[in-house]
Amino acid sequence: MNTNQNFSVYKSSAGSGKTYTLVREYIALALQSPAYFRHILAITFTNKAANEMKQRIVQGLVQLSDPVTHANGAVIKFMMPDLSKATDYSNEEITKRAQSVLTRILH
Repeated sequence: MNTNQNFSVYKSSAGSGKTYTLVREYIALALQSPAYFRHILAITFTNKAANEMKQRIVQGLVQLSDPVTHANGAVIKFMMPDLSKATDYSNEEITKRAQSVLTRILH
């Protein structure tokens, strides 16, 4: 059992990009290992925010899994470079890992 209990707290006003930050951080953690998403806890204060975060995570993984099709999307333009910096993975490695994570999440 891993007893490492590091956590991050993000607080800011409405419209400041909290959901983007949470989604980016979630995906960055999930890219470490395809099954790691099962060990990530992301908490929001409303069901609406939780549902939006879930949708954005899946949409982000879909777009990262197929960057050619989604080349003009915000996930590829903005999140892919952020993830590359945060993880030191190449864009190709992010795509490969995103495909694996997405497959596991959907199954």
